[in-house]
Amino acid sequence: MKKALLLAASVAFIAPQAFAQAKNFEGFSVGANLAVAKSTTEPTGVASESGNTNSLDLQAQYSLALAPQFVLGLGVTLGTGNNNAGTFSLTGTEVSTKNRTAFDIIPGYAISNSMMLFGKVSALSADGASTTAGVETKKSISGVGYGFGLRGLIDKNMFYQLGYDINKYNDVDFGTGNVKASSSVFSLGVGYKF
Repeated sequence: MKKALLLAASVAFIAPQAFAQAKNFEGFSVGANLAVAKSTTEPTGVASESGNTNSLDLQAQYSLALAPQFVLGLGVTLGTGNNNAGTFSLTGTEVSTKNRTAFDIIPGYAISNSMMLFGKVSALSADGASTTAGVETKKSISGVGYGFGLRGLIDKNMFYQLGYDINKYNDVDFGTGNVKASSSVFSLGVGYKF
């Protein structure tokens, strides 16, 4: 009987502390990330081109603790600047993405009171831009992104995070055939949780 009471008391003591792990990541947060992107463009029948770009991504997110260690976040990420996706030397055409927006679903797993692993699934929206001889053509593009990362609490409000995302956009026709676009993005950021 003593063992059963001791076990029940231990579970009662540990359970609220374990739930505190997920609770530490709950709430509204904003952040800024240095994003390093490698973007690739592949027109039908032409060899692909790629480009590297550094930019600042801004994010807002609301997370809710669902269980002792599980968190679910919903957020939006806005990309600033243009992501270079290659220059085709034959035509001199430069391709890039602009006005990037991602609507994110972010499940997380708190591995400690101050560290969380997370995954991410994103609905993507952007402007695909093609510039030839100074004339720019823009088309709206959409797609899906997948990612994972790590968020660490510096104190109860400040955090840092590392992330890696793979984004794939739907084909778009710039008048010369379908173009596939994708990017892989490594990000390092800081933020504030309210």
